[in-house]
Amino acid sequence: MVGFTEEAGIVPHFAREEAERRHQYYLGPEHLLLGLLVGDEHPMVRGLRAHGLDLKVGDDNPAAWVLRAHGLDLETVRAGIDRLVAEGVLPGPQPSDAELLATLGIDLEEVMAPPGGELRLGGLLRRGPARAATAGPALPARPRSRTPLICWRVFRFVAEEAAARGQDATPAHWLLALLRDAQDQVEVTTGRYPVERRKRAMFGLPDHGSSPIRLLVESHGLTLDQLRAATLEELDQTL
Repeated sequence: MVGFTEEAGIVPHFAREEAERRHQYYLGPEHLLLGLLVGDEHPMVRGLRAHGLDLKVGDDNPAAWVLRAHGLDLETVRAGIDRLVAEGVLPGPQPSDAELLATLGIDLEEVMAPPGGELRLGGLLRRGPARAATAGPALPARPRSRTPLICWRVFRFVAEEAAARGQDATPAHWLLALLRDAQDQVEVTTGRYPVERRKRAMFGLPDHGSSPIRLLVESHGLTLDQLRAATLEELDQTL
């Protein structure tokens, strides 16, 4: 079974932070791409290192090295995503659950109980969702069970990319998975993916067209194949 290095395992969590930073409450491939570019200055990185984990991020991360060598650093990718938002390819900032409840006159902090995972609302007591159990070592821990995944194929592809090479998954395998996923056009039809189509509609995401990863890469005069070849070359040198 495929294992995940610490660096690979925390990529979805970095991605979720990037999504929340943009006030987007789903996890898409564009957020995973940002998660690969997190540097040494990130508070989570400093905290994990303080607890003895020697994480390879920043210039030590082969995926980030490849992306930066091709002109795709963190700020450039953020700017590219802003452009896709302006063009209507990706949704803009969205209200949080707390902000939506506030429009109904409900203060989320007031209805949340003290630590213990219970929620009181309108006299009804119900326990918060249990922490999801890990579904085996073939997939990394998802950032939180409540975060809707718009990039579920990438989670499957990262395990497949690592398994095909007999390796534990690293950030470089995440990049390979993102590039592989971006090869296909987005085609989410009611007949094949009714739940996925409703989910995309809820967040204002298109159900057809090019992947945002493809658009970001090609806007820099690159191709997916070029980045894939560079990633494989770096992977061969570092593993």
